Parts: sequence; C-alpha cells; structure tokens
Amino acid sequence: MIVLAAAACRPDCAPRAGQARTNVVLVTIDTLRADHLGCYGNRTVRTPELDRLAAEGALFERCYSQAHLTVPSHLTILTSLPPAEHGVLDNGWTLRRHVDALPGVFAHAGYRTAAFVGAKHVGPEGPLGPALTGLEVYKAPWNIAVPYRAEETNRNVLRWLRGACRDPFFVWIHYWDPHMPYTPPGRFDRAYYRDDPYDPRHTSMAGVTLNWFFYEVAGVRRRLGERASEVHALKQELGLSSRQVRALILDPVDLGRYGDGETLGPRLRRLRSFLLHGLPLKRNLADWLTGVRDLRFPLAQYAGEVSYVDREVGRLRDGLRDLGLADRTVLVITADHGESLGEHGIYFDHFGLHEPNLHVPLVVWAPGRIPPRRYPEPVRSLDIAPTVLRLAGLAPPAAMEGRDLFDADGKAPPVVSEAMRGLQIMILSDRWKLIRSLQSFYYNDAFSRQTGTTELYDLGADPGEADNVVASHAEVAAALGDGLDAWVAARHADGVAVARPAPIPRERLEQLRALGYVE
Repeated sequence: MIVLAAAACRPDCAPRAGQARTNVVLVTIDTLRADHLGCYGNRTVRTPELDRLAAEGALFERCYSQAHLTVPSHLTILTSLPPAEHGVLDNGWTLRRHVDALPGVFAHAGYRTAAFVGAKHVGPEGPLGPALTGLEVYKAPWNIAVPYRAEETNRNVLRWLRGACRDPFFVWIHYWDPHMPYTPPGRFDRAYYRDDPYDPRHTSMAGVTLNWFFYEVAGVRRRLGERASEVHALKQELGLSSRQVRALILDPVDLGRYGDGETLGPRLRRLRSFLLHGLPLKRNLADWLTGVRDLRFPLAQYAGEVSYVDREVGRLRDGLRDLGLADRTVLVITADHGESLGEHGIYFDHFGLHEPNLHVPLVVWAPGRIPPRRYPEPVRSLDIAPTVLRLAGLAPPAAMEGRDLFDADGKAPPVVSEAMRGLQIMILSDRWKLIRSLQSFYYNDAFSRQTGTTELYDLGADPGEADNVVASHAEVAAALGDGLDAWVAARHADGVAVARPAPIPRERLEQLRALGYVE
C-alpha cells in the first residue's frame, strides 16, 4: 500500500510535446579536494556514491580550478571566462562587465532555470547575483553564519523539480559542507576519529600555525598591551604608529622597508606568536578547534564532511531517477577549489596556487549518452560551461573561452589559474607547473613570497611541490614563462582585472569577516 501511495504522489514528469530536451544539473561542492575521493585514488575516505557516478560516467583525472576562491571560481565555471576577463579576483569584488552565464543562456533557449546554493555569499545578494540572469528560483540561506546542509539543499531542489520536471531545465546546486568549520552531522561526526582530541598527551597541533583570520582580532590591542614595552620600542625604532606596528606584526609583508630583517623578523615572530596564542578562535568559524591537541582530529572531520556530502550526491541522483529524469539529464559534479590540510604550512584554508587548492574533481554522468571513461589530460573549470551547453544541443556564446571536453581536437590549451587580488598566477602544461608571484605577500612564516619570485615544479616527480627546480630547468621555465606572458598579453592586463574594484560596502565586509575571508 505504501508503494502504491508513493507512486500515486509521484508527479508526471513526461516531457510535454516537443519538449524532450536534455536537462542539465550542475553540482559544485565547496572546498572539495580531488584526492579525497575513492575514484581519485583515496583508500581511506568513503565516497561510494561519487565513485559509482565516476565509474558509470566520465571522470577527468586532472581538472584545475582557475581560482582558489569561491566567488571568482564559480563565476569562471558559470561563464567560461578566467578571472582576468570577468574581473572578479576576490570574494568581495563586484562584477563590472556584462557576462553570459549558464542560467541566462539556458533561459534564453527556453529552459526553466534555478539555483539552490548552500551559502549566502554565493546567493542573489552576493557578487554572483548580477551575473545570473534568467533564474526562476535562486534560493540561498538568509544568514551567512548558518549555511544550508546538503540535505536541506536537496529538499529544496527536489521540491522544485517536482513542479518543473515536464519542461527542460538547468539547475545549479552548490553544497557548502566541506568548507571549514569541519563539523559533519550525525553518523559522519567522528566517523574517522575515535580518540580524545583534547587529551594533553597529544602534541601534534602544537606545530600548526593558523592564519590570523581564524582569530577574534578585536582583542589584538588588549593582548599586545601585555607586551607594551616591546611594542613601544618598535614604534620608536621604526617611526610607526601603534596601529602600523600591529599591522606589521600580523602581516610583515613590508618588512624589507624597515632595515635588517634578520634582526627585526624574529622580534615580530615572537610578538605574533604571543598574540595569536592568546586570542580566542573566531566564533562560528574556528571555535570548534578550541582546545584541540591532535591534528588527526580536524583532518578526520574534513573527511567526515566529504563522506556526508557524498551521501547527499547519491540522494540527489536517486531523486532524479525516482522522478524518471535520469535518462534525459546530464549530471555534472565538480568543486570550486580544494583545501590545504598542512601542505606548505597552510592549515584548513585554500590560500595559494598549489595542487591541494586547485586540483578538483570533475565527473560527468549521463547514462546511455556518455560512455564510462577516464580522461588523464589536464582540463580546466572554464571548460565546463561549453561542454554542458553542447551536451544540451546549444551553441556556447562566442565570449566563452573553454572548449567542449567531449569534442576536443588537437593539443589542449595550457591551464592558467590566478590567485586572489592578482597576487600570483600559474601556468601548467602536462607535468610542469610554473607559479609567478606578481606582488609580495605574507601568509605565514612557511608561505610568503616576494614580487618576481618564480617557482617551477615537476609534478610527475614531485607531486607535493616541495622542490623548486627553476634553476636546474631554466629552459622549461622560460618556455612556460613565454606562454604565460602571451596569455596575459591577450587580456591586456597583468594577470589582474583592468579596473580596480570599488570599496566593499560595510555590510558586505561584515559578511566576509564571518566566513574568515577578511580581517
């Protein structure tokens, strides 16, 4: 009787006359490293649903994001434009030019279009809003500090599909869950950890340096007041105000302007360590780490978030099947960027252009139309939009730079990725990767660069990017550098948006602070 009742409640999703067209569901999973999925070789984290989709569809082994930040990367995925073209190189920057994005292109072709996103800052009030025209529904959380869980997003998606399923549709789904804080729900909490993370016998977190944005920086002045004599001495020696000294302690990128860094650097490091070890971790973002002494715990909790979102991807696929939509729907699964879990001294963040931050999954599932296959060549996130448009029988707008991954002839173009605010730019061709620093920056003592620094990595021999071989492979670096110069010249910008952004509104700044994106 229950089965009969369920069947009676199922909507009629048979296509209307003349409307049997290919549907597209684009899923972006925030902060998902490719190497945390079984289909990408992980032997610890359980991801049976994504593994099954990958086995039944196309898996691109080396997909790269064009940015390591959420908003710029999503804008690239949806428009097939690199950040240097769409001009948004940070989460708070504003789009200042017209772009053709997937929702508008599909809407113009007669599709019903919707977006269901798990985080407010990728919703209609954020920088992506003006780009995503033509949406029938654009649903996001109202509170930036309380994102939707993937299961809530799925409920919203499937509710909408029940009323839209007879017409061709495009829907963008964004799951936030793997993003920090790593607090997986239900049985996924502690799924990979059975110890006591607060046990004083654990010491592995002692070697972890968190960036300043993890902390409640409102207490900086009070905390440094306990070292008033040292701060006063720096003010006198350097001719700086108290505020300038505080800024230099947190971000010593301009250290070279003040003389001997060999002497000054250690003094600033001692003050920074004293400062950060005395500040509380930021509420709703990092306070789940308060008192944690075992590094295995946050790493395991990230794995739990990945397994949780994997389950919800499976439930989404099952929902498409239950509605009778699977045989005429293309399901695309990717991520906006990855996450650093200690690589290069970066913990629980995605700063910089290293592999953990840029190598993302890409799976295209369309049973009966896309045969199972693994693609080993490097591809780009900006190839996703033209690929799904072609699969739906639509021509990509001329401005889209990507290529159809299932109809790609000749040599693949190089992969170019850009860092926030144009700090760095990267070019990758097969096994070689070159990173150029365009501006000096300081993230922590383990990861800082000076303007003009060039790094070259042989990813085949050194996948962890531990050995900069620019000196011993000068000819490779020169060739990649020439290619990068040509790429930049074609955009009439030095890897940075031509027009600098307007100041970020105060309300927007507060929202970004809540996510740890700005101080």
